[in-house]
Amino acid sequence: MQTTKLVSAACALALAGGLAQGATIDRFPTPLPVDTGLTVRKLPAEYPKGWAFLAYSNDKFELRDVGSDERAVEGHLPGHESATLLVSNKRPELYVADTVWARGNRGPRTDFITIYDKQTLLPVGEVVLPKAKRALVVPMQGMFSFAADEQLATVFNFTPAASVTVVDLVRRKVLSEVAIPGCTLAFPSGPRGFATLCGNGTLLNVQLDAKGSLASQTESAPFNLLDEDPLFTTSAVANGIRYFPSFFGRIQPLDLRGAEAKILPDWSLVSPEEAAANWRPSGNQLITSGDDGRLYVIMQPNAHEGTHKDAGTEVWVFDPASRTRVARIRLVRPASSIEVTHDREPLLLVASREKLDVYELPHGSFVRSLDMTGGHRSVLIEAVR
Repeated sequence: MQTTKLVSAACALALAGGLAQGATIDRFPTPLPVDTGLTVRKLPAEYPKGWAFLAYSNDKFELRDVGSDERAVEGHLPGHESATLLVSNKRPELYVADTVWARGNRGPRTDFITIYDKQTLLPVGEVVLPKAKRALVVPMQGMFSFAADEQLATVFNFTPAASVTVVDLVRRKVLSEVAIPGCTLAFPSGPRGFATLCGNGTLLNVQLDAKGSLASQTESAPFNLLDEDPLFTTSAVANGIRYFPSFFGRIQPLDLRGAEAKILPDWSLVSPEEAAANWRPSGNQLITSGDDGRLYVIMQPNAHEGTHKDAGTEVWVFDPASRTRVARIRLVRPASSIEVTHDREPLLLVASREKLDVYELPHGSFVRSLDMTGGHRSVLIEAVR
């Protein structure tokens, strides 16, 4: 009897639903259009220069159209713990260095590089990194870098012993591991190598042989004033020279184009009056460069001990050839990451917690804002080349 009552009740509900649906059809005879908010398509083989990747810390990588009022999301890639992206300009591939655990936040750990097709954003290959030692910190420059004209990649390891894993991206295999005791991160150097900043204020320059193993290494004299005015680990490359800003507003050029690294004379970003007002560089991705060779630096006034990661209120533009400031851009909101696009009419991209603001260059006039949902504290921007 109970079963019969349940069946009867179910039939009654189904009948009522059918009648209600019929009534709805009568009231709304024209069906709603198909939702076109989500589309699946193949991306162009060569991305437009008005696109940029936004890397959200420990979350995902988003490809955005920053050069159009449409503000479209063109695609995205997944990312996990301290995932870091490399965008190849030599091959139609993208590379993500990543880490996962078998049971979410525990169990066996795997470090790996996933290789994605640029047009479909589908995985086409993988390189498993041995010994589970990839550095797990906030994603930053130097954790995962190209070397040897994009034939190789370097992965910074920290256990806390420091080393660099060398990967052949063409043959998709691990070649070697190079110990760099007391040093951190890896930046492309010479025809086939990397340079790393060391805890004694020096620069270690490493060159690799044809098999990806250590061929030579040289250490510079101390130049990084760690106890007085240390360098940020974020840098920008202009006309082949890599520039590191310091906490108090120096800029340190390094020539890493040859097999021997050259420490070039530093110079100041701030005048004595600006230094007295505590104008200093600050932010996460706080320096970048344009195709015109100029440097762009996030600056904040009234800075003090511990504010070096805070968002800044202005972007100052410098000509490194003359060592002078050529422009000063006041931001519509404080921001911590910047990048310059590589199109004919370049744009300055400025990221805060929830917005990506776009400015026209060279005048620095504000153009548009793009929403970045989720309130991400750390966002890295990479403009398409």
